[in-house]
Amino acid sequence: MDTVNLAIIGATGAVGEAIVELLDQSTFPVQELYLLASERTAGTSLMFRNKPVMVGILEDFDFSQVHLAIFVATDEVSSLYVPKAEVAGCLVIDNSQTFADSAPLVIPGVNNDQLTSGNRPSVVVNPDSSVIFLWTVLKPIYDQCGIYRVNVTVCDSVSHHGKKALHELAAQTASLLNGQGAAPKVYNQQIAFNVLSNVGGVDENGHSARELRIVKQSEKIIVDPQLQLNVTCIQVPVFYADSMVVTIETSDPIDANEVRKLLEKCNEIIVLDNQEKEGFATPVTAAAGKSEIFVSRIRNDMGHSRGINLWLVADNVRKGAARNTIMIAEELKKSFL
Repeated sequence: MDTVNLAIIGATGAVGEAIVELLDQSTFPVQELYLLASERTAGTSLMFRNKPVMVGILEDFDFSQVHLAIFVATDEVSSLYVPKAEVAGCLVIDNSQTFADSAPLVIPGVNNDQLTSGNRPSVVVNPDSSVIFLWTVLKPIYDQCGIYRVNVTVCDSVSHHGKKALHELAAQTASLLNGQGAAPKVYNQQIAFNVLSNVGGVDENGHSARELRIVKQSEKIIVDPQLQLNVTCIQVPVFYADSMVVTIETSDPIDANEVRKLLEKCNEIIVLDNQEKEGFATPVTAAAGKSEIFVSRIRNDMGHSRGINLWLVADNVRKGAARNTIMIAEELKKSFL
């Protein structure tokens, strides 16, 4: 088909709004766009290609009207409505974790084979944003010289937890600067001017659910039983964009200059690694509001002959959720729509 009828479920959230904005700027051939949300936020409108599109009520929607449905709502919404979309015959891209175990997780440019094997998937899952960032950067290195161990520390921005978390960080910051206290609601401890070692608790082995999710999804995307991955996630007082400290140990020798040249060739990556010129990437000055992954501090490991260290930043809403979702949609259009 030449054009696609498309529904976005959760259109009034931060990710939904970012998807609409990026779609508006893209050449993806949308014929009819349906924006859907709960009854609470329905009735508002978003601009798309110079026209206002009214947000409808999800509960009333007939999925047989669309070819593709993009879900950027809660796990509960996906659990209830994705099966209805499947029965209606439309393809689904889901940003929740509901179907991560049963459906393919896809990072275009990393594991496109999941969408080119000839079998039409009913649901494709957009992976965790940290998984997208990590393997978009590491896959070229993995293909060049192999990687047998990855150790990564993820510094999560508060936008992972939605608009309420963004408001909480802003309110706590203002309150503390005015000599008043901070009242935690979204987080169980003060987030302004603070760093939290975990959010949501840990299991009996001390691992958080997000750390385990990053490992599990990575193992599904990069199928290599020899690959070892260790992840630590911390919560930092940054509004948008995540940062990651990455150390890899490669199977074959490669130095920092070779890694830099590899990454400079990648479309979705911008290397900012010259202190004298552009400086190094930060979540605020480089990544927030951008659709690329920014990489800095590429250097040889001081304690391992085949070790490489690097720093990357990327916007979890815009790149991790919205941009990757649209890239998946473009791949589905090529093969199945």
